[in-house]
Amino acid sequence: LGTEYVYDDVLDIIEAYNYNIDQTTRNLSGFVQNDWDITQNLNFLSGFRIDQHNLVDKAIISPRLSLLYKLAKETQFRLGWGTGFRAPQAFDTDLHIAFAGGGISRISLSDNLTHERSNSYTASVNYDKATEHLIAGFTLEGFYTHLRDAFYLFPLGEDQFGERFEKRNGSGATVKGITLETRANFDYQLQIEAGLTVQSSKFDEAVENIEGLEAKREFLRTPNNYGYATFTYTPTKKLSASANIVYTGPMELVHFGGEGTGQDVDEYTRSPSFTELSIRLGYNFEFKNIETGMELFGGVKNLTNAYQDDFDIGKNRDSNYVYGPSAPRTVFLGLRFKSL
Repeated sequence: LGTEYVYDDVLDIIEAYNYNIDQTTRNLSGFVQNDWDITQNLNFLSGFRIDQHNLVDKAIISPRLSLLYKLAKETQFRLGWGTGFRAPQAFDTDLHIAFAGGGISRISLSDNLTHERSNSYTASVNYDKATEHLIAGFTLEGFYTHLRDAFYLFPLGEDQFGERFEKRNGSGATVKGITLETRANFDYQLQIEAGLTVQSSKFDEAVENIEGLEAKREFLRTPNNYGYATFTYTPTKKLSASANIVYTGPMELVHFGGEGTGQDVDEYTRSPSFTELSIRLGYNFEFKNIETGMELFGGVKNLTNAYQDDFDIGKNRDSNYVYGPSAPRTVFLGLRFKSL
């Protein structure tokens, strides 16, 4: 059990853009959790949290329940349920000022904004098998979350400074999907991990994202498919090699038009998928009589150069029109000292 108090004060003023956020939030909470081994193979985890937020009229109780069943040594089954909330306040993303069409875009909070609630369910099976030279396994998990009064940004149109958006409550939203993760280790020399998620993220009712364009149920900037794979090879204590693959599926985006940017009209667009491959090599040096080692390493991030190729240009560009990997192909070299 425990208690927590969080105080946050934000003052962000840009007079030239008629931009002013003066926000103070206080949240006092207490939580209780109980971990109960019902039998040797069955575990029940339960608890709840009470939050009193100064921007919410009443205290919010958030319970959570989790059940774990162990079948023999290799298999585990889990079921979980829990709730949560987000207060009707400005978050970091709301403080972000973007440029579009020669002006700026600003986010304000609706006078009627209320807190968002979540109701989440998870179910998973975990299997791991060990032999003399191999450890291998997988985890299959399904998840379902329903958001009540889900936040979204409603376009208010333009003023003399640029685009305006207002954070409002929608009717609700649902995020659901399946994740599969696999893993294997061969003689503690070669380790492989991989995972893939297929999901759906939609509002219960379509919301307007750009004034004049059709409303959409789909979450923006949210791919329905994404995954990863990691390979690590350590043939000796001194030499190591690794490769990492990250896959990001297509996603829906909004693109504001502006004169001289290469984009003339406001529209929805769909990003391509990206597959990043990164590699790393490392060699360890050990020094006699001192408990310090040194690693010399180097490699290439995003070897495939999977990178956005249609950035806006010019002073009227849409600075929010950015997606995909954060950096193009990058070569790196480093030296690290570590205690042994």
